[in-house]
Amino acid sequence: MTTIPDLSDVTGTDSAAGRDRLLSALDEIGDELQDEGPACDEAGKLTDRTMDLLRDSGLGWIWVSKDLGGLEVSAGDAARVFERLAYLDGSIGWTGGIFLGSGPFLSYYDKSVAKALLADGLPNISATAYPSGRAVQVEGGFRVTASYSYCSGLPNADYVLCTSTIFDGDQPIPAPPFMFLVPASEAILQGNWDTIGLRGTGSVDFTVTDVFVPEHHAVSPFLPPKNPGIASAGLLPLIHLGRLTWASGATRRLLDELAAHASRDPKPGATRLADNPVFRTEFADFELAYRAARSLGFEAIAELDAALARGEGLDRRATTLLAGASVHMHDVSRDLALWAFNKGGGTALRAGKLQRVIRDVIAGGQHAIAGRSLLPDIGHELIGAPPELQWLGTALGELPAL
Repeated sequence: MTTIPDLSDVTGTDSAAGRDRLLSALDEIGDELQDEGPACDEAGKLTDRTMDLLRDSGLGWIWVSKDLGGLEVSAGDAARVFERLAYLDGSIGWTGGIFLGSGPFLSYYDKSVAKALLADGLPNISATAYPSGRAVQVEGGFRVTASYSYCSGLPNADYVLCTSTIFDGDQPIPAPPFMFLVPASEAILQGNWDTIGLRGTGSVDFTVTDVFVPEHHAVSPFLPPKNPGIASAGLLPLIHLGRLTWASGATRRLLDELAAHASRDPKPGATRLADNPVFRTEFADFELAYRAARSLGFEAIAELDAALARGEGLDRRATTLLAGASVHMHDVSRDLALWAFNKGGGTALRAGKLQRVIRDVIAGGQHAIAGRSLLPDIGHELIGAPPELQWLGTALGELPAL
């Protein structure tokens, strides 16, 4: 659990003040977070010191509503904080970004339930995406049994949201999946996270077996949140925002690492990579492609803020453009990583900052919700898909009956 920091200097003020407070906190702990990165990779999760730094910075309160003691920072302002965190370290930015999403998850619970969950400090909440679980209704709640993969941050989490279909005995109930809040201590970690990059995220497989979840800890992501705030945009747009800003921050770091590598004094008899006009031309292409992709992303994020200001959720077209901006940014970052590995030569081959950033960017590009498999449905929506189709995760589909 994370203790409640003193936010009196920003709570109740505007979003920009909260953003600047958190960016300043990252400036203060940035060097130490970067030093912890390799140890996180080695441990397969965030180190205790990393968790302490993130907790004490107050970052986790970025999207908690003000009436619960949080900062309630806007999407656009939060995006800059997420970018900075990802720039510092890929795994820390990825896992930290998930825990920064605890605020929107709390918005789906009754306020009394949210306050109870905050009684000992802000909990770190991991989550599953696909409803592969089975939740059987019993008196007072549900008993959940399930197996899941790719649960980022679970080794460092206090709770995990298990997405499951509800059953009445042996028969599934015709209703949308629910998310069931399970203490992380009830999850049996199965490992299976020996990866090329993002090793410190601990995105492990896990199982839960016949775990009782009280009724008030079960919520549907298809219903509006019970408390106002950023969650009014819907969880899917916030997931796209998280992936987009992670890729943006990590790509910026890769460009900077590669520029530094190219500008170093060469060995005797060699020339600097930066003096090669072909390298400079290709670097310029990537730099400009990144800046264009980032501009598209922040244009889509600005529409998210505008929708919230109007008291609305994000409509289908705006969600499409946000998803498309994320896919596009990941395409740019993936292409850059492969090029950087080639141009980095022996430096990219050996352990070090350049290699770690390359590996993390490649791994981040494998996320299902940021892959090119979304493009057929993105194109379908842009051309004019039937109005009854809405975004459900990675594809357009009809909303389940509520």
